[in-house]
Amino acid sequence: MLVFKLAVLAFVAAVLSLALKKDQPAYAFLVSVCAVGGVLVIVIQQIRPVMEWLQALAGAFSGKEISCLLRVLGIAIVAQLTSDICKEAGMAAAATATELCGRICALFQALPLLQDLLDSYAGYLQ
Repeated sequence: MLVFKLAVLAFVAAVLSLALKKDQPAYAFLVSVCAVGGVLVIVIQQIRPVMEWLQALAGAFSGKEISCLLRVLGIAIVAQLTSDICKEAGMAAAATATELCGRICALFQALPLLQDLLDSYAGYLQ
């Protein structure tokens, strides 16, 4: 049922944005940003059970791995959202730069996890 509500919100925002785009492009962009914000608020409210599950899963591990993965996931989501907003505003170069920056930041955040994995593999080989 939630998916239908989100779809209706996105559809209404798209129609309103298209209607405003010709005469008031600034308002059309503002409608798009507000719709994305509304969808994000709804999705963030629904993510609580997933976070509780991840916290329970973190008890099985040292906790460093899960926090590293969550940071990488957060970076990916923020970078993609920012890139999409830049594309919507017609700034393709800024969108590409944002995506590249997000990928690099995610890679740097994942390096300790990769190092632990390689250390474990090296220990297994010995």
